[in-house]
Amino acid sequence: AMNLQTIHAALASTLSPNQEERRHAEASLKQLEPVSGFLSALCTVVSSSEVSQDIRHSASIYFKNLVIKHWEHEAGVVTEGQDPPEVVFQDQEKAAIRALMLDAIANTTHQTRPMMVESLRKICACDFPAKMQGFVQEIASRIVPTSPPTQIFSGVLALRAVTKNFEYKKYEIRMQLNDIMAASFPALAQLFEATLTAPVGDEHAAEMQKVMLKAFWSCVHQSIPLYIQEPTLFSAWMSLIYRAIERQVPAAPSGDESVSVFWKCRRWASRIVQRIFSKYGNPKVCAKQMNGRADKAGELAVSHLFHDHLANRFLELFIRILATKAQGAFLLERFVVEALNYVVVAVTLTHTWKQLQPNVMPLMSQVLFPMMCFDDRDEELWQDDPTEFVRKTYDVMEDFESQRVAGCNLIIDLCKKRTKSCLMPIVQFLFERMQEYSEGKGNPRVKDGAMYCIGSLAGQLQDKTVAQHRQQLGWLLTTQVAPEFQSPHGFLRSRACWISSELVGTVSQDADFFRNTVNAIMTLLRDKELPVRFQAAVSLRMMVYDGERSCAREEVKESVGAVLPQLLQELFNLVDEVGSDELIATLDVLIESYSDRMGPYAQGLCQRLSDHFLRLASLQGDEAGEESSLAACQCCSAITTLLESIKKTPELYHTLEPSLVPLIGRVLTPDADGDYMYMEFMEDALEILTYLTYYSPTISEPVWSLYMPLTKSFFEWAFDYLSNINMSMDNYISRGTEQFLGDPERVKTCCLMIEKAVSGEEASERDVVEGCKLLESLVLNCRGRIDACIPPLVNLVVGRLQADVRKEFCRTELLKSLSNCLYYDARLALATLEASGSTGRAFQIWFEAIVQGKEVEQGDGSRVVEKTHFKGVHDRKVCILGLSSILRVPAAEMPPTVQGGLGHIVAATMTLLVDIAAAREKQAAGEDGEDDDDEEGPSGIQDVDDDKDEEGDEDDEDSLHAKLAKLRDGQTTWDDLFGDDDEDEDEEYSSPIDEVDDLIYFAESVSMISAAAPAALASQLDENQKALCQQLISQVPQRKAEIEARKAQAAATPAA
Repeated sequence: AMNLQTIHAALASTLSPNQEERRHAEASLKQLEPVSGFLSALCTVVSSSEVSQDIRHSASIYFKNLVIKHWEHEAGVVTEGQDPPEVVFQDQEKAAIRALMLDAIANTTHQTRPMMVESLRKICACDFPAKMQGFVQEIASRIVPTSPPTQIFSGVLALRAVTKNFEYKKYEIRMQLNDIMAASFPALAQLFEATLTAPVGDEHAAEMQKVMLKAFWSCVHQSIPLYIQEPTLFSAWMSLIYRAIERQVPAAPSGDESVSVFWKCRRWASRIVQRIFSKYGNPKVCAKQMNGRADKAGELAVSHLFHDHLANRFLELFIRILATKAQGAFLLERFVVEALNYVVVAVTLTHTWKQLQPNVMPLMSQVLFPMMCFDDRDEELWQDDPTEFVRKTYDVMEDFESQRVAGCNLIIDLCKKRTKSCLMPIVQFLFERMQEYSEGKGNPRVKDGAMYCIGSLAGQLQDKTVAQHRQQLGWLLTTQVAPEFQSPHGFLRSRACWISSELVGTVSQDADFFRNTVNAIMTLLRDKELPVRFQAAVSLRMMVYDGERSCAREEVKESVGAVLPQLLQELFNLVDEVGSDELIATLDVLIESYSDRMGPYAQGLCQRLSDHFLRLASLQGDEAGEESSLAACQCCSAITTLLESIKKTPELYHTLEPSLVPLIGRVLTPDADGDYMYMEFMEDALEILTYLTYYSPTISEPVWSLYMPLTKSFFEWAFDYLSNINMSMDNYISRGTEQFLGDPERVKTCCLMIEKAVSGEEASERDVVEGCKLLESLVLNCRGRIDACIPPLVNLVVGRLQADVRKEFCRTELLKSLSNCLYYDARLALATLEASGSTGRAFQIWFEAIVQGKEVEQGDGSRVVEKTHFKGVHDRKVCILGLSSILRVPAAEMPPTVQGGLGHIVAATMTLLVDIAAAREKQAAGEDGEDDDDEEGPSGIQDVDDDKDEEGDEDDEDSLHAKLAKLRDGQTTWDDLFGDDDEDEDEEYSSPIDEVDDLIYFAESVSMISAAAPAALASQLDENQKALCQQLISQVPQRKAEIEARKAQAAATPAA
């Protein structure tokens, strides 16, 4: 048996202040992990009341980590292609632990309880219900009021652990919740009632109630399970939850209400109700979503029940509790958020709106508006940690738990969806608060709140359909906002910047006022307070850049451009203080807006951005976070905007390489331990590399030094980035052909990349396509210089072609690759096909693909046949050149199988020539014109009549859910659902064959074979085919004349 004394001693030593002793203890425990009985022994230590708290806590953490990491490994089961797991618990030991877990949880302390409950959750995720028969019944037997309290609590905790696993499971798996609830919820309801009638201040009862509410939440998280759809039962549970929200919360003895378990009960109960109301509150929308499904009838009944009998009861309760805030009562912020989110849904329904409408202005003035104002918490953070103030202001995750944001969303929805009733009274109230301040009666914090609300309502107030607000907004901006740029209060200076940028559509109507406002904001970039400087920088971006037209606003372009160097410097100084993506986004916009002036600053800008990237990307531990990662990405975005802006002066690219090559190198190179620490920035690095390899006059040695790290990354970890890598690879091969061919290792590595993409184990059909694109670049750019590569490439392509190819776009690319090899050297490619016995099958697949089509419906309702392969001009041209090249092989070297099929080859090529001519005509006629998509976006006002519900447009969402469900269940693929981007390749793609005319090449090939073996071809064509052949060849003189005319025109253009 496992020696408990040894384990106890080792666990005690892990808590030693002596580092060496700790290390030795951790190593000895690590050695015990695979030993049978170790996990059970840890469980015993956790449950023993004779062991000290610290050691029990340490044992519980060790136990949980082992369960989470290794429980799912089955004894004797090894996954093919993977190493056997280092730790496997035997079935006998697992069964013993499953039997122990409820008692172990009953014996936990406050410290060890979370670890053991999480361990049970993992065990249930792996073993329930198959290996845990009777488990729910055992839970139910414990949660009766006559059981000892620790037994009851262990049952409730276990129920939460088992139900939590179902929160995000698909509908069919969630059906198991019916049995769980049927077995446990009758006892749970009695227990819940007992917690509601327990003495006020009974923390143990509240703790139990909280866990029961969380278990209920897990059960209804996605939908109401069948068990609880029974109307009486559903109403009974809603009544219990109503009482949990209504119940008075005792004052916290510590004075810190936010940690009170009583408030947590209220918050979880309100969260459940808000979730049910948002999903089931509108029976019309619900019926649309259920789509007449018989198995959803119960859910629809719940929707009607909640809407008709419960929605207003809960609304009245939430309004009543929120109203206590006006008298200064404490309400937990996360409870307030749930309550306000409930009211947001109530705004959209006639039934609840009738009850809410008379309460709107009292709610606005006494509850919502005070939350909008700058408060003591803001002041404390602004003074003590301005950087944290800035971070919180722009952190989207903070918004989900912010009562200010939830309240603001409610105000916006009132004005947007009940415009006639709410917009004018609310705006009038806000204007009065500002006017009071101007008259010396108000409070600066109140003015901040009013400006925040008005700015948040910009969409409604600037709506093109509502003219009456424009004059009011003009008055507001000139008399109420402009003076605050000089306010003695930093938060008002900051708010003035913010509201100006939110109302830029109105500010920009008056050119002089617009320039003055922008100048005021630029002046505040040197404000003494960091949050003001930061807000000024962010607002400047909104003021300068017109998002709709994707350019700088003309009214202020010159005035901002005049101080561009100083502006860039101020922004960089700010970035040194706060590495925020918002600041770099402003830099990005300035670079784009003044791209024609960036030349003199390019080198300095690039160096600064690169330095910032490396600093932000290398942050570790507590310093590193979502913000630094986003800011690092934004640095790369600004660099690519800069690289885009200097395209017309390509000589500048070489001057930027000293700062950019190290940046790309850092992403592509592992550290001393062999780890790639900057993988998340791979796409950004590759985009920068693509600019350097494409636009520089030549590819320099420093940029070539990145080639091998790039390919090494591909083989080691970056396989999924092949489409991005391909762009740089194509540039290396096409623009640096001599250097590429000068190093045989580069060519060899490129061929290995193609092999991995086309035939690698993890290669999808999209990867095959990328491999084929790289092959095309290699073969066409190095024509006549890589003979040794052609036979392996032909075998690779034909081998993959003869395997199962599901998608037409993949088969198209493989056939194009074969065609490119034939164009490179038809004699060599054919000899390779013959040697492997693949000639007949390869050409059969090819010829079938050329003629294959499917019927599609046109916009006018007519049906036409569209080709399924070789859709673009380039695709067809590649095939024409490859097939025509066969005709150029001397008869003595042409395999007999090919000689006998020359007629088929010519016929297939002529089909492609006819298709390509039609495609070019279509291009010239502009039938591929872009969709006219200039419709107005959604208006800022979506007013709903007071006697109507807002009807959600669920159609798009439903069809998306249906598609995703099919994808999840393996019934379809991503490409089938959403189409594939490869169907119509960009016809602007440049290639070494652009200068080769397909018709002339075909005609020359036919004349070559006709001269060498006059009868060979003629005997294999019927009269119609011969006539078509003659017709095509007769067009050659005209085609040559057109080419000469184009050349003459091109030569004359620069001189013009």
